Amino acid sequence: MLAREVTAERVKRHFGDLVQGSVERFELPNLGALNFLLHGALGGGGTVSLRTDAQGKTFRAALLALEIDV
Repeated sequence: MLAREVTAERVKRHFGDLVQGSVERFELPNLGALNFLLHGALGGGGTVSLRTDAQGKTFRAALLALEIDV
């Protein structure tokens, strides 16, 4: 269900202007997980970003607010 509902396009819409580039989704079936790469979301990268969450942990938590159809 998550793989069907949580698409790269939907994640990009969810974060809106916080993501300046594309969003890529990687499926990790052996872990039962999805990994998202949000291009242009950290203001230059983890080590040079002016954002307080340089490694994207807040993005991970904010994704939990995405509503899906069950």
